[in-house]
Amino acid sequence: MRGSTAALMAAALLMLLVSPALLMLLLSPAASDMYEQETRRMFVKWKAKYKITYKYTGEEECRYALFKNARRIVARYKAARVTTTGLNGLGAHASEEVLQGEGVQIGEGSYEEETRRMFVGWKAKYKKTYRDVGEEECRYMLFKGNRRVVVDLNAAAAAAAGKTAYGLNQFGDLTMEEVRESCDGEMEGKLSALCQAAVAGYAGVHHRPIRSQVCWCITSELKQTESGGSAIPGDEAHMQI
Repeated sequence: MRGSTAALMAAALLMLLVSPALLMLLLSPAASDMYEQETRRMFVKWKAKYKITYKYTGEEECRYALFKNARRIVARYKAARVTTTGLNGLGAHASEEVLQGEGVQIGEGSYEEETRRMFVGWKAKYKKTYRDVGEEECRYMLFKGNRRVVVDLNAAAAAAAGKTAYGLNQFGDLTMEEVRESCDGEMEGKLSALCQAAVAGYAGVHHRPIRSQVCWCITSELKQTESGGSAIPGDEAHMQI
């Protein structure tokens, strides 16, 4: 069981960090529909196996999105022979939930408060609404995890030039699988070369490489404040959303 949990932990950490080729992968409509149907059936069986139920319809759909994302990642891990295990009872958890109790909570109190405030502003900016409180909390957990990537990206940008900061764009509450379906690389070129340079060779979230598509698909480049302050990770002056 511990090995299975560790495998899913590793999968969760790569939730946002797939190769550009995989990000650009476009399935045919027929293959996509078959994959969707199969994943839906797997989700039903998975819920029954682990006796998992959800109170809200919107929450269940969000959890399904997480399950689908985890399935894709575990399949890649199996193909690469990183693991031989499948999805366990954490298969519909966001990385933030999986990592609770795993040593990432230093300063979590202030980080949580700040992220909650940012989420309110982000929802207003992108006119985001959710079907129920369950879905909103699930999407918040995704937003919180995506923000960690952006914080690390800001740290890399600050180290490289000290003048650039990034925030979350409209994809900020999506899984990587949903981003793959929503973002086909059209944002490439809209962000500066510095954003691309900031991720090159950088060991980001838990020492996993942040690939250049992070710049394309989940971040927005922000104008530097007139005061020209440094892009401190988590500094709200540089994480305006």
